[in-house]
Amino acid sequence: MLRSRCFRVLPLRGLAQTKKKAKAKQQKKQRAPVPVKLVPNIPFELTKETREFFQNQTRFKALLDLVFSPREPKESEEDQAEYEETKAEFDTLCERANLIYKVHEERAEQRMWRAIQQLPEDLYNEAVASKPEKVPEELLFHNRYSGEIFRSLSEFEQRKLQVFHNLLYVRYPHSSEKQRNPDRFWIPENQKVSRQKEAAMQQRRIKPKG
Repeated sequence: MLRSRCFRVLPLRGLAQTKKKAKAKQQKKQRAPVPVKLVPNIPFELTKETREFFQNQTRFKALLDLVFSPREPKESEEDQAEYEETKAEFDTLCERANLIYKVHEERAEQRMWRAIQQLPEDLYNEAVASKPEKVPEELLFHNRYSGEIFRSLSEFEQRKLQVFHNLLYVRYPHSSEKQRNPDRFWIPENQKVSRQKEAAMQQRRIKPKG
C-alpha cells in the first residue's frame, strides 16, 4: 500500500515527441532568413551644416534674395527684352551643342562595338567578360578643363559660379562621405524615422534657457 502511494507522488515522464513535431522544428531551422528592405537615409549628424545654414535668418534671407526675383525690380522693358533675346540665343546654342555631343557619343559607341567584334575569338571573349576600369581622375573632363573654363569667365560670372558651388556644398555636405562609405546611407525600413518625428524628437532634446 505504501509502495503504491510513493509511485503516485513520483513525477511522470514526458511523452516522446512525435515525428511531426520534430519535422516542424527542422523546417523552422531550415527556413531562409527574412529579407530586410533597405531605404535611403542621411545620418542626422551629417546634416548639421545644412540645418545651421537654414536656421540662420541672415543667410536664409540672402539665399532667397539670390534665388527669387526682387520685390521691387529696377529693370526696364528694354532690359527684359534684352534678357529674353539672350536667353533664346543661349537655348539655341545649348540645343545645338547637345545635338553635336549626342551624335559624337553615338559614333564613339558604334566604333567601340565594331572594334570589339573585330577581335580574335579568344580576345573577344576576354573583352566581353572583363569589367570596365575606372577612368583616371586626371582624364575626367572637369579635372582637365575646369581651370581653363573658370579663367575664361568674367569676374561676375566667377562670383555666380562660386555662389552656386557654395549652395551645392551647403545642400550636400555629405557627398564626399557618401562616395567613401555608401553603405552608411542605407538603413532598414523599420528604423526609418519621418522628418516630422525627427524634428519633434530634436525639439524635446533642446533645453529651454532659464
